[in-house]
Amino acid sequence: MKFAHLAAGLCLFLSACGGPAASSDLSAALDAQLRANAERYGPPAQSVLVLHNGEVLYRNQIGLADVEAGRAVRPDDVYGVYSVSKLFASTLILELADKGRLDLKAPAARYVPTLPAAWREVQVDQLLSHVSGLPDFVSGADDATVFPSTRDEMFRVMGERPFDFPTGTQARYNQTNYVVLQAVLEAVYGMSYRDIVRSRIVEPLGLKDVYLGVENAPRDRLVSPYHGEDGRLVPDRPIQWRDYSVSHAELYTTADDLGRFLTAVAQGRFARQETLARLWRPYPLPNGGTGFASGWDYGESGDYREVGHDGSVKVRVRLLFRGEDLSDHYIIVYLTNGTPENTWTRTFVDSIQPIILRAGNSETP
Repeated sequence: MKFAHLAAGLCLFLSACGGPAASSDLSAALDAQLRANAERYGPPAQSVLVLHNGEVLYRNQIGLADVEAGRAVRPDDVYGVYSVSKLFASTLILELADKGRLDLKAPAARYVPTLPAAWREVQVDQLLSHVSGLPDFVSGADDATVFPSTRDEMFRVMGERPFDFPTGTQARYNQTNYVVLQAVLEAVYGMSYRDIVRSRIVEPLGLKDVYLGVENAPRDRLVSPYHGEDGRLVPDRPIQWRDYSVSHAELYTTADDLGRFLTAVAQGRFARQETLARLWRPYPLPNGGTGFASGWDYGESGDYREVGHDGSVKVRVRLLFRGEDLSDHYIIVYLTNGTPENTWTRTFVDSIQPIILRAGNSETP
C-alpha cells in the first residue's frame, strides 16, 4: 500500500527555523528522501529534526497526523515515543553515577530493599543494559492485558517467576528492568519519577511539550498512531499502562523537545562527556555478545559511533560522534505514526544519515 498521496501538498519545510547552518542543498536532498520514504514505506506522517552541535540543520514534517480526519501534521504536534521514554531514565541514572550518588555496579536492592529476594543481586548496570534476566512483565501482553495495579504487586507477581536466563549471560530487551530503575531513581531522589523528570530535565532545559501519560498530552496536537495488519494501515488499540510504566513507555513529546534533550545530553549537562564516552560501550557477555550500552543501543558507521533508541517501530533517535569526542556530534530525531508493513524507523534514519554526513564532510576544511 502506497501513501505518497497523503504527503502530497502537505510538506512544510520550516526554512526560517533552520538557522545559518542550514543548507538549501541538504534540505532539498532530505525533503526528497522523506518523500521517497513516504512512497516506499507508507507512513502517514513523518517529523524529522537534524541537529549538529545544537544547530538546526533540518526540520520538516510531511503527511497526515490523522488519516481519518485528513489532518496535516504540524511542527508542534505531539507523538507518543514509546521506548524512547527510557532515555530519560537512563540519563538520570548516569547523571547520578557521574556525581557519585549511585554505584552502577551495586545491586539495585541497595537502593530498593523491597525488591523480590531473588532479584537482590542484580546490578544497576545490568538493568540498564538489559542483561538482568528478570522476567518481563509485558511479555505476551496486548491491548486487552490488565497489568497489576501497583508496582509492588507487579514485583510480587514477577518475583515468583524464574529468571529468563542467569544474570549477565545474555541480552534480552525487557520492560521490567526500567520499572526497577524508576524505583531506584525515586529512592535516591526521595520524590516521584514525574517530579524528578520535571525538576531535573523539563524545567532546566525549558522543555514545553513533555507529557508522561497520554491522559496528560494535548488531544488537539496528538498524532494518531497506526500499525500494519496484512499490509493495511489500521489504528492502534491503546494499551492500558499503569503509572509505574511512565519511565519505559509513556512519554509524549515533540521532535523539538527531544532534540533539545538529546543535545543537552551530548553537551554533558547531565553526565559529563568523558563519562558518557566511557559508558556508551556495549555490555560484554561471556559468549562474546553484547547488551545495550548503559541504556542506549550502540552501533558504528565508518568513523562514527552511534547511540540511540527505538520507540516501538515508529520512532528512532540517534546521536553520532567520532571516537571519544562528543564536542562534535549530530542528532537525528525521526518520528512517524506507523507503516502498513510495520517497518522499523531505523530504516528511515539509515536512509538520511549518509546524506547528512556527506554534507557535513563536504563542509569540513
